[in-house]
Formats: sequence, structure tokens, C-alpha cells
Amino acid sequence: IMGKVAAHMGKEGDATPFTDVTV
Repeated sequence: IMGKVAAHMGKEGDATPFTDVTV
């Protein structure tokens, strides 16, 4: 799951992926 989010948010290059995972 983390990998999927990181890959999806990685495009934006923001540090929000971790926050999104918590939500």
C-alpha cells in the first residue's frame, strides 16, 4: 500500500504521501 501511495504521490514530489497514508 505504501509503495502505491508513494508512487502516486511521488509524481507531485511532496511530503504528503505519509500523511495521506495515515488518513
